[in-house]
This record gives sequence, C-alpha cells and structure tokens, in this order.
Amino acid sequence: MAQSESNYLLELWDRNVCPFCKKSFDPAKRVGTGRKKDGGFCSLSCYTRYYEMDLRARARKMQREYDS
Repeated sequence: MAQSESNYLLELWDRNVCPFCKKSFDPAKRVGTGRKKDGGFCSLSCYTRYYEMDLRARARKMQREYDS
C-alpha cells in the first residue's frame, strides 16, 4: 500500500467517512479489518468493492494452493 493511500485511509478513519462512497457513517457501524491503516467503511459492500482486486488475487492464490 502506498504511503499516500495509507495517509488517506487514516484521515478518513478519523473523520468517519467511507473511502469508497465518501459518505459519513456512525463509527459504531464501521466495517473492515479493524486496523486503521486498512480504512473503515460504511458497509461490507463498500469494503469489498474498494478491495476487490486484492480479494480476487487472494482467492486465486488460495485456489492454486488447493488445486496443487
């Protein structure tokens, strides 16, 4: 993760703004990994769309390991 993206996610975490849809949300309803550096999202849908490429790559890797 680039340093600028990391700073961006930390700033939005503090402001309780979703990095994907840019909407404000109640911090008690934050979705994500729980690590500030990964960001906090207003919904699971926004989280998965933001990290879609990473999640797909991890799934492909797991499938290759399972197949071998």
